[in-house]
Amino acid sequence: MATTTAKDPTFRSYSAEEAKVYATHRLSYPETLYNKVLEHHASTGGQFTLLFDVGCGPGNATRDVALSFDRAIGADPGEAMIGAARELGGKTKSGAEIRYEACPAEGISKIKGLEAESVDLLTSAMAVHWFDMPKFWAEAAKVVKPGGTVALWTCSSAFCHPSTPNADKVMEILLHFERVTLAPYTQPGNLLSMNMYDDLPRPWTVSPPVKDFPESKYIKHDWDRDGKLSDGKDFFGGGEKSTLKEIEAGMGTASMVTRWRAANPELVGTDKDVVKVFIKDLKEALGGQDWVERGSGTTIMLFKKS
Repeated sequence: MATTTAKDPTFRSYSAEEAKVYATHRLSYPETLYNKVLEHHASTGGQFTLLFDVGCGPGNATRDVALSFDRAIGADPGEAMIGAARELGGKTKSGAEIRYEACPAEGISKIKGLEAESVDLLTSAMAVHWFDMPKFWAEAAKVVKPGGTVALWTCSSAFCHPSTPNADKVMEILLHFERVTLAPYTQPGNLLSMNMYDDLPRPWTVSPPVKDFPESKYIKHDWDRDGKLSDGKDFFGGGEKSTLKEIEAGMGTASMVTRWRAANPELVGTDKDVVKVFIKDLKEALGGQDWVERGSGTTIMLFKKS
């Protein structure tokens, strides 16, 4: 198992406009996922005073989870992402404004006004694979209170529902786009997410080990690995019926696509744009249907502070 991960070379350097586009087209997460995290937190003695969302981006998940807490903080190393989060705002269960701070995951204990061992629930939504894990776990141990929870989750790859017309071909196009076309623009963090955090360093595997989050209280949930529906009926949290236009806009926020476009600026927006070609292939495979019911593999990792 790796001991660290590469820092994100893309999102933290977003412009203000790119951050706004990201916030608009990046979907939030299903209520089922949030409920799984909150139910575990509550059932293991967690309190609901302070939420801390690390790698929050424009705050989409922060705003959702904050509705269950009295206070909430979102932190992200990208100044533009934090600017977008502040513009969108958000309130907690108590009506307090969510606080957003520009700060890397490796320095969260230094945030002004954040007291030691004050965080009830620390979350990271599809972001932890960009963190320096030894430093992150050491920082998490400083800010999470005893009995608090760390919840990390990711959504791995995009899959179509088995009922999709020409499903095998559609699935082939989805996977080829991610794993062949965009492969040269893939970073180690992307691979950690694609592999459903199987290799994400745990606190007891980093060097030096962080013993505040015992392995005996750790739980990992996986659903719909490789697109095989865990319940045989639908994706975890339900599938998302997306038009090809919506898929095109959403794909434009992917870090690998962002890096492809940076390397091929003369093709951006043309018929040879990597997303345009992908959507064209998808439309042909669908026989003209302009939407897909899709989902992803989902992983939630839950840790408790001793």
